[in-house]
Amino acid sequence: MSNQKRNKDLWQLGLALLLLVGVNMLNQRYFKRFDLTAEKRYSLNDSTRAMLHRLNDVALITVYLEGKDFPIGFKRLQNATRELLDEFKSYAGANVEYRFIDPMANPDKQVQADIYHELVDKGLIPTDLTVKDEKGRSSRSIFPGAIIAYNGREEAVQLLQSQFNQNPDWVLNQSIERLEYEFSKALFKLIHYETKKTVAFSRGHGEMSEYYLMDFILGLRDFYEVEGVEIGNNLDVLNQNTACLVIAKPDSAFSDASKFIIDQYIMRGGTVLWLLDMVQSNMDSLRTSNYTLGLPFDLNLYDQLFRYGVRINPTLIQDAQCAPIPIQTGNYGNQNKQEFLPWYYYPVIIPKEKHPIVRNLNAIRLQFANTLDTIQTPGVSKTILLTTSELTKVLYAPMRIALNIIEQEPTAEHFNKPNQPVAVLLEGTFRSAFENKIVELSNRPVEKASKSTKMIVVGDGDIAKNLYNPQQENYVPLGLDPRTGIYYGGNKNFLLNAVNYLTSDSWFIPLRSKEFRIRLLDRPRIATEKDKWKIVNTVLPVAWVLLFGLVYNYIRKRRFA
Repeated sequence: MSNQKRNKDLWQLGLALLLLVGVNMLNQRYFKRFDLTAEKRYSLNDSTRAMLHRLNDVALITVYLEGKDFPIGFKRLQNATRELLDEFKSYAGANVEYRFIDPMANPDKQVQADIYHELVDKGLIPTDLTVKDEKGRSSRSIFPGAIIAYNGREEAVQLLQSQFNQNPDWVLNQSIERLEYEFSKALFKLIHYETKKTVAFSRGHGEMSEYYLMDFILGLRDFYEVEGVEIGNNLDVLNQNTACLVIAKPDSAFSDASKFIIDQYIMRGGTVLWLLDMVQSNMDSLRTSNYTLGLPFDLNLYDQLFRYGVRINPTLIQDAQCAPIPIQTGNYGNQNKQEFLPWYYYPVIIPKEKHPIVRNLNAIRLQFANTLDTIQTPGVSKTILLTTSELTKVLYAPMRIALNIIEQEPTAEHFNKPNQPVAVLLEGTFRSAFENKIVELSNRPVEKASKSTKMIVVGDGDIAKNLYNPQQENYVPLGLDPRTGIYYGGNKNFLLNAVNYLTSDSWFIPLRSKEFRIRLLDRPRIATEKDKWKIVNTVLPVAWVLLFGLVYNYIRKRRFA
């Protein structure tokens, strides 16, 4: 009997070892992870995984977020970075190597200074950190960033995405959300360094100056070559190398020659991002005389856009869901009293649609926006991307714009034009706006129907405008209002998503809109209930184990008595 039992035990042991070896062999051949978090925090995007598989050389990632006495927030960022790079390595294998180093570990001050300037020259931004110890407080510079070296080139990755006047916990969560995007963007730039597509900004029709488009342009340069093009009468200015044409807030009419060049570019499969205003208005007049005029003006694009399937109306939107502006409401002693009051002409759009371009986007601020209508056009599908709120009012130009509008409460009776479209995506096969016209500019045959292509029309040019100080020659990030400290992060992301989608680089869109729910501790509750939760976390586990042991022994005695 004992021999049989021993043989049975040996057989079970051998079977278990065989199963263990088999599972390990399968694990080496087939890779699979399970992410049980609600927002898929530990899952890489499909595009990131595809890019990692395409690496043909070692990407060495040096992370400078290392050191002693880090605050808990920086430790969270450090751990999240390490977890992400572990994920990168699990897909890329030996083609991804990473290391964490403390750039200020050397006590020699001269060496520290040399390293400091070297990292700044490479594009990393230092952050001053105050550390409290038994000797008091001390301050030192840290570099919450990384350098990726690949194929003989280097690219900087900024890990801490600081924003003006924002809560540190919010900034940290935003930084963790964007880790995959920032690392993937840097790898993309290194891999596609010599094969970037071109995005062109039209010039010659009073378009917005590049200084007021600076933040948008710099965001595009992470993915594309960006250039300004004077359309004029040059038939070849928009060629097959132009992946997308951006027309940003022109203020003078387009000639038929320029319209024809744009039209034929679209017929050849080109894509266009139209950022247009059909009503002129001036906030400077409001500051001096408390009123201004909203006047319609003709860009000579009405017939062309109508042909493609959309119409921008000479209207202005008032929306109860709007941004505030500073208004002088009286005097406080010998000083002016200023308040921030809602300005209905600056609608704040909370994207509700599920299209990838606008999914999970933050708020978008518009300024003196126009409404859109879509036209039934064979072969062209329309997707509304942005709409106003339920309490919306539509005014037709010309109209008087006065500051006293802030004294009126928005009511459903007067704000009775809900969900007005202000941005639309057109996709399909377009008919030429010059199909039945004689064009003297060209002796070439007119392309009458386009290849399958797409365009986005936005009824506001200021959606892309960042503030610029010509005296100091610096700009404010797009979407940031320095007067109120409010940051409308959706503006820049919407525009980048739009261009990515138009150029068929939409695989970056879900990375940019990835969102983690921030789960912070309730600090006031911790202060009042800390003793209770200490007991719960220390005593209860021990009591549970003791209770389980007593019950188990009781049942065992009853069973074998």
